[in-house]
Amino acid sequence: MFDYVWCSIRRRRAASLVTTGISVMLVILLNLYFGSVRSYQTQLVDLAKNVPVYCRILNRNGSLENNLFISERTLEGLRQSEQVKDLAYITFFAAGEGDFKLAELKVKLNISGAGANRAEAIGDQVYDLIEMEAADIDEFLSSDRMECIVDKTMMRRRKWEIGDTVVLKCYYDSADSEFGKKEYVPMGGTIEVRIVGAMSDVRGKNGFRIDVLMPYDGVLRMYEQYGHPCFADSASFYVKNPLQLNEFKEEMKEIGLGEKISTAMDSYHGCVLEVKDNDFITSATNLRRSIEMLQMFFPVVCALVLMIGYVVSYLSGNSRKEEFALLRLQGVKKMKSSLLFLSEQMILVFAGNLIGDVVMVFVAPSVSLLFAVNGILLLAYLIGSAAAYGRMSRGSVVALLSAQQ
Repeated sequence: MFDYVWCSIRRRRAASLVTTGISVMLVILLNLYFGSVRSYQTQLVDLAKNVPVYCRILNRNGSLENNLFISERTLEGLRQSEQVKDLAYITFFAAGEGDFKLAELKVKLNISGAGANRAEAIGDQVYDLIEMEAADIDEFLSSDRMECIVDKTMMRRRKWEIGDTVVLKCYYDSADSEFGKKEYVPMGGTIEVRIVGAMSDVRGKNGFRIDVLMPYDGVLRMYEQYGHPCFADSASFYVKNPLQLNEFKEEMKEIGLGEKISTAMDSYHGCVLEVKDNDFITSATNLRRSIEMLQMFFPVVCALVLMIGYVVSYLSGNSRKEEFALLRLQGVKKMKSSLLFLSEQMILVFAGNLIGDVVMVFVAPSVSLLFAVNGILLLAYLIGSAAAYGRMSRGSVVALLSAQQ
């Protein structure tokens, strides 16, 4: 009798250890599986920071990115777009000091001016070439003040100083110029601008030296004052959410930016958007394929856990048919007997889950992931165990006792 009881205890202990151990293993495996899916998804979301999508405006055949005529309507569309970030643009104009007659144009028109909204629109190392704090430069360029930063060589030659107000007569490139024959058109009068800073040998991306730098919106006010349309010389930006590239490109078409036509005639009209997205698309495609591949196995993973729960519970219950039969002989109903065995099994599974959670907290500390894994595992185990013990409860007491002979 003692040997029988001892063997029964050992069988129950072995079954309990197996159930708990398998639960621990499943918790670890499921955490690794879902952790891999989440890791790829996180990489996909962070891809925009690691592989930014750069865009720039070109002319129709893509031969020019500078010296363009980019309309204010196009710029306004880009400014209003929620898909655009770090939009940078610049415009150039010519000027002379004071008011002068047309006959003096060749002598007086000797100042190269520019208006930019961001330092990135001007060129590299701008912050090092302008004698102002970076934050002050950004604040200056984003304003619409009638102020300017002047090249130090010009300031010495003209005896200008910071704080002075200078009078400029401005000319601009006509948008009606034929390709290769740009013509300067008088703005219509003079403007007064105050010098607020100095710079050294600043050049635009087109290579032109900039003698006087103003905020773009300040230059825009100057154009509007004399009733002329303002055109940007170049414009570039980054896509805010590269994961929505298709929606972004459709919106750009609505703004009026089309695709390059290599056979088109040369022109200065900035109407083509070049999107440098090859690297991003390649990386995003690889990540999406990895995510899809892992997600394809999700039903298999769930079915595997369900099958393991069924097999483990069935084998555990099969070794305890005698106990089940004794409960039945004592008058305990089938449903209650099955629930007792099922509850005991789920307690073991829950204990295994807790041990697995403790292990995974040190490996991949994600509370939400642990909750998801435990939920899936407990549900799958519950279904498998319920099926196994439900199957066992359908047998008669005599059949259960006979199976143990």
